[in-house]
Amino acid sequence: MTKKSSKEVIEKIKPHTLNKIKLIEKYVDGWARKILGFNGKTGQKPSKGVIYIDCMSNCGLYYDSDEKIIEGTAILVAKKLNDIVCNYPGKEAILIFNDISEDKIERLKLEIAKRNLKNLIVYYYNTDCNQLLKDLDINNLNKSHNTLLLYDPYNASIDWDAIEPYLNQWGEVIINHMVYDTNRNINTTTAPQLLERYRFTYQNDIDTIISKGTSKKDLNEIILSIIDDRTKKSNYDHYIAYFPFFNRTNGLVYYLLHCSVNIEGIKLFKTTAWKQFGDHSSTKNTHGIEDQMSFFGDGNLGTVTDQDCYNIRDVAKYVYEKYHKRKDVPLSELYFDLDKHPIFPSDGYKTEIKKELRDIYNVSFPRGQDKAVFND
Repeated sequence: MTKKSSKEVIEKIKPHTLNKIKLIEKYVDGWARKILGFNGKTGQKPSKGVIYIDCMSNCGLYYDSDEKIIEGTAILVAKKLNDIVCNYPGKEAILIFNDISEDKIERLKLEIAKRNLKNLIVYYYNTDCNQLLKDLDINNLNKSHNTLLLYDPYNASIDWDAIEPYLNQWGEVIINHMVYDTNRNINTTTAPQLLERYRFTYQNDIDTIISKGTSKKDLNEIILSIIDDRTKKSNYDHYIAYFPFFNRTNGLVYYLLHCSVNIEGIKLFKTTAWKQFGDHSSTKNTHGIEDQMSFFGDGNLGTVTDQDCYNIRDVAKYVYEKYHKRKDVPLSELYFDLDKHPIFPSDGYKTEIKKELRDIYNVSFPRGQDKAVFND
């Protein structure tokens, strides 16, 4: 069989995809260090290592806007884990790469081999991603390792039966919900295969999906509710964080969802995302609206909140509106509330949140008392 040229295999990357790749790379860095550094406590067994599963890995390379070749998620993660794992003797990093394109997975093998990554155990597959997830012996893999599954389809296509076992185990799942695909096609397509894909992804009849299809947020709420339903019977707690990704014209292309059975997972993911987005919850161009003062219905003067692109001022506003009727509140309670929030962070931003609460809402933090005092 004649292989395609690298020009045909390597695709051009868009800015929002580049942002996603950088976020995942930085998250894997923090995630791996936390898991590999865990040596057991309160009766728990220590971790023997990490398993990273990218079931739609592509060829590992992209062309940027200048036609230069850059490394994609698979290669960046492999390099990162190869560097990290050697700092934790006795621990291992296992990577599982799959792509339905034989040419792409062969190119990825070649690129990984070029980089001489000696500290990894790498497996390659060339099959349907959902079938791969169903065939993997995840219970055996997960006995002593923490797993991170990256589920990144090219369109709005999610096989919940394939993902569910990974949602209900000791590990993390990152799902790319390509909401733009559904929003663009659901009201116009008559193709039976495409309609069935949407029905399968959103677990609803087509009329219900069409009624939600004009709102990308409503479509994402359906996905969140499915995850909630699929994890209700689990023995673990579940936490979900999600962030929208926008193109250059402020079109919402997809949501990146992070699901974890450990609150430390979403704490890390949220902090990583906010740092990647320049201390905001997305890279949407707000045109400075967050700094414009407006009068609201209650007569109060304040800044406008863009629910697609929050900033630290919005986090402080959330805290104030929820807790200001109480005289004082333990900081541990405030931070735990933010830790569970699907978008707002606390880790990495506690000093900034306190400053906004002081400056805008006259909240004080008595030294040595670890509490917030609302001076209304």
